[in-house]
Amino acid sequence: MTGLPISIAQLQGMIGLHILWHDTRYAIVEVLEDGPALVAQRLAPDAIIQGDAHGRAHRQVQPVITICVLTPDRSLLHNDFLDIELC
Repeated sequence: MTGLPISIAQLQGMIGLHILWHDTRYAIVEVLEDGPALVAQRLAPDAIIQGDAHGRAHRQVQPVITICVLTPDRSLLHNDFLDIELC
């Protein structure tokens, strides 16, 4: 394999961008290098309740998703990544 179709540096440059993915707005907050994958947090007024380490649910947070960047053989961009639209 000659190299990845997109570099980790290019993905890291996407941190902070607002995107539209499957009709929902997100902000890219992190890059997982071992996937690689993008971590995105939903930009919406509704939040979910998150429990702490002791099971007490009282903190409201926005849902977080991961978006695969490459196909399993790491040769092509994943369809999930190609579905991203910039806002």
